[in-house]
Amino acid sequence: MSQGYFKQTGVAETLKAIEEFPEAETAALKAVAKVNAGRIHARARLLLAQQTHGEGNTAAALKVSEDAPNRQFVVEFGLIRNRPAMLPVWIELGTVRMNARPFMRPAADAFRDKYRAEMAMASEVAARKTFK
Repeated sequence: MSQGYFKQTGVAETLKAIEEFPEAETAALKAVAKVNAGRIHARARLLLAQQTHGEGNTAAALKVSEDAPNRQFVVEFGLIRNRPAMLPVWIELGTVRMNARPFMRPAADAFRDKYRAEMAMASEVAARKTFK
């Protein structure tokens, strides 16, 4: 049996270039993520308001936060006035006494393809600028 040999070059240089994406390109990718987090936030709030009949405290506690160390935006709940902290989970998944009324997953699913397309386009532009 013959032995094969394969040598890959340029990996370290490519990884370094990716880590050092110019700030403008990084900002463009970040903007796409932030816009889509905002879309999901708005849709989730709308779905939640349609499915619940309270004072709106749960929907009002939904927010978009930046998780800079992980380079992402998160749609999450802050403190909910006059309600248990687990209420959003109970609404989304249901309990033994309450049917599920999903709002987060449908909101995220509604924008999944749009987010992928916009991020792919922004990534391609950033890569072309960085690796020209």
